Amino acid sequence: MCNLTKKRFEPPRSAPSRRLRIWEVERRFHCAILGTCLTLHELHKVIRQAGIILDPKHTDYDAHNALVASAGQEGRAARLLSRLLDRKYRTPISRLPKGDSQALSHYWHQALQSGDVAGPFWALVTHPNHPSTLMQQIYGDVHMLSHLTGAANRADLKRLTSLEANVAELREAAAHTTQQHHQQLAQKEQLIRELEAQLLRQLSRHRVATPSGDSELGAQLAATRRELTQSLRQLERSQRRVTSLKRRNEYLQQQLDSAQTARQAAEAEQQASELVLHQLLTADATPGQPATDLCGRQIVYVGGRTSLSPHFRALVERCRGRFEHHDGGMEESRANLHGLLSKADMVFCPIDCISHDACLKVKRFCKQHAKAFIPLRSSGLSAFAKELSQLNRTDT
Repeated sequence: MCNLTKKRFEPPRSAPSRRLRIWEVERRFHCAILGTCLTLHELHKVIRQAGIILDPKHTDYDAHNALVASAGQEGRAARLLSRLLDRKYRTPISRLPKGDSQALSHYWHQALQSGDVAGPFWALVTHPNHPSTLMQQIYGDVHMLSHLTGAANRADLKRLTSLEANVAELREAAAHTTQQHHQQLAQKEQLIRELEAQLLRQLSRHRVATPSGDSELGAQLAATRRELTQSLRQLERSQRRVTSLKRRNEYLQQQLDSAQTARQAAEAEQQASELVLHQLLTADATPGQPATDLCGRQIVYVGGRTSLSPHFRALVERCRGRFEHHDGGMEESRANLHGLLSKADMVFCPIDCISHDACLKVKRFCKQHAKAFIPLRSSGLSAFAKELSQLNRTDT
């Protein structure tokens, strides 16, 4: 566990215009900065450059914990971290407004809505004159984002594991079928060789046969040729079948490779998110109030992935709203959909995870009954949270 203290560090008053270094930032932010603003590769690179010695069997968490401890005091590791973060996020730092606390708060809300919080987070925590109330809100927002991201990633990993198992079964079945057809092809080729040998023997006897046996030999030869033609046709069909199975096997291999790549990416993101979440849960801080207040309004979400519904509900209830979900008629009855829509104050509909017919019916119903219809570009949690955060601004 990171060694965090409750004592807050106050920026030096002698140079208020200079941006803070990481060892001058409050210690409670160090864990969130390293977990949110650095990748695991960058974290290990700084440890190697700083000469921090770890156990040969150390985990990513051990490396994270060691670097958090080094960030609180001026030294080689802390200076490397500050230079790396300043260089990586020089664009968000240059865009940081020079106005009052209201301008800084607006800058942070824009970062939340865009979903890219790492750069603005570093720019604000190192601002020499940041308001304490704004920093408390930023700490709470990063805390809740780690909750929601970790839960969504776990659902995606479960789905990818199931997909990988299905692809493995299909791949095994395709390999078994390919083996059977290779055996059949070998049998056909053996039959062809035997027929060719029989034909050669018949031709040899024909050369020494008497004229009276020519008609019988001609009939045998014709029958042999028919059998050979039939065998060649069967061989051609078998070859086409083998070619088709090879293509199917290649397609399944591509699916498996894609699933493995997606799983590795999701596991890396999940590991980083859960690491930040674990550290944030140990910090002594109270999350800020939600930026959006739904005032008890009913939110109905039609379509999307059912596994994300609990996370949508938690986000809406945190904004003092009520949430209902309908899958658009995939498994649930469409008769229930009209009942939910009639009670809704606003309806969200992800256009990438719902049938075109169901989306048009929901849009038509909302227009006829003066309901707010909000289409989403994707069914992910970030798209929903972004639209939800804009509701107060739209109402005003």
